[in-house]
Amino acid sequence: MHMMGARAGAVMLVFLPILVILQVQGSPYLLDPQCASARSDAGHYRVINGSHADLLSNPWMVIIIERGKMKCGGSLINPRFVLTAAHCKSKNDRQLTVRLGEYDVSQRIDCTNYGCIPKPKEINVTRTYVHGQFTNFHRNDIALMRLEKTVQYGEHIRPICMIMGDLNWSWRVLQGIPSFNTTGWGRTEFNTNSHVLLQTTLTHYQLGYCSQYFNRHLDHTHICVASSTSSTCSGDSGGPLTARILFGRVKRVVLFGVVSYGSGRCLGPTVFTNALPYAVWIEWVTRTLN
Repeated sequence: MHMMGARAGAVMLVFLPILVILQVQGSPYLLDPQCASARSDAGHYRVINGSHADLLSNPWMVIIIERGKMKCGGSLINPRFVLTAAHCKSKNDRQLTVRLGEYDVSQRIDCTNYGCIPKPKEINVTRTYVHGQFTNFHRNDIALMRLEKTVQYGEHIRPICMIMGDLNWSWRVLQGIPSFNTTGWGRTEFNTNSHVLLQTTLTHYQLGYCSQYFNRHLDHTHICVASSTSSTCSGDSGGPLTARILFGRVKRVVLFGVVSYGSGRCLGPTVFTNALPYAVWIEWVTRTLN
């Protein structure tokens, strides 16, 4: 998570055109009903501009490791699958593991004033399901990693919420979100990966802003975000773009996007893969290939 010194430009809250929305009948529902609810005390923790996240505020966060080295971030979405970016795939899935329940990679056991959590768990990846239309990180940059073992949930390991069903409803919610959170252990302004999980708030911009910045066409499969003080960086790829919304009577943390790409200098906006257009594919893979 990189700290920025220059303002990214005038804020333009996004009102995305509904271009190609999957028509799915029925009321919206959660991919995994046991997904994490938003912590009511989250406001007491430093979560802005690349500050340390709370020890228990992001129990879905995972580190994707290839041959012992941190490769990408990702999000646990059910007991058997992690959602990440397609460009985080490996030529050999057997070289990948996923670490869950991590916070500070430099500590064997993570503790704060609020207590300690158990040691993180590492699970092998058995297969990566890359979206069939992925060619490079500019288009359809989304993938699912199947874990060798079923994950046992706890306070420090729990999936993030993903909304299925009525995707038109989800799209209307997305349009109205002014800002998001993102988290990661990626490279910081000190040119090294962060030991501690960092979290920052990013403003929702019109797609045209990112399109002009990167000189590249963007559509409904992308989300454009930026901040005047921080940015994603190498190592943050595959991490989640989240927002707290009221779903039913419970406030949930919902995943809307996956880190895809940004500036090579780790300054300026970030383009996230919009997870909503892939909801049917995500549900099919996680339900039928588990």
